[in-house]
Amino acid sequence: MALPEVTQEPIIHVNATPDEGYPLRILRAYRENCNREWVSETDKPLNPLLEQMNKYCRQRAVILDAAIAVLEAAQ
Repeated sequence: MALPEVTQEPIIHVNATPDEGYPLRILRAYRENCNREWVSETDKPLNPLLEQMNKYCRQRAVILDAAIAVLEAAQ
């Protein structure tokens, strides 16, 4: 099965400098990757498995937003 297009390329590398900003950089990069979704290239509906993967990305984004907000407030 060929995979369809995605809305954006993922962030692969994060600045790993060992400082107090490191945890937030990781979470923000992972959060940004949650915006990446599979899209249908045709009129046909997206494969149900890919639809579920998109749904889980949106759910992870909500959880990561909350975690990022807590860490930002603590700084």
